[in-house]
Amino acid sequence: MNPGAGLPGAVAPDFDVRLLEGGYQELRDLVQPGGGIVIFFKTECETSALLLERIGPLARALEDEERVFLAVAQNPPAEARAFREQHGIAFPLACEEPPYPASRAYGVVTVPTLIVIDGTGRIAERVEGFVKSEVLALGPAVEQALALGDIPPVLDRPDELPELKPG
Repeated sequence: MNPGAGLPGAVAPDFDVRLLEGGYQELRDLVQPGGGIVIFFKTECETSALLLERIGPLARALEDEERVFLAVAQNPPAEARAFREQHGIAFPLACEEPPYPASRAYGVVTVPTLIVIDGTGRIAERVEGFVKSEVLALGPAVEQALALGDIPPVLDRPDELPELKPG
């Protein structure tokens, strides 16, 4: 792992992850349309489930703006598919297995880790775990980093969520 990897201001490391729907997703797939968001998670992590179940409004807004929203499971495909079905996830999911090359390139040590990559290929924002105020504050940062107009609330039903849930 490189010091400073995956931190705001750094060049986003390249990656190549296998999509559940088939094919692969690479960093350039996020950068070329103007940036996007990658969330690294584990299917057995309750905090990952909490975030992924509620971040649908942001995922839909990025899709509407032709930006990429991608969740990368640190699990085998069968587990990621079961997670998607159990939690009603509609956005693209990818998988990576040990030694987790994309996660390592981004310095992921806790899940979930959400990373905003701007249209120049730089990391604009990073949120680890679940701190509601940090996740909600992503709205303006995402709008600026991805050159978007107004986006809807980042989370679905935020009033029902805890202020903090460690990953």
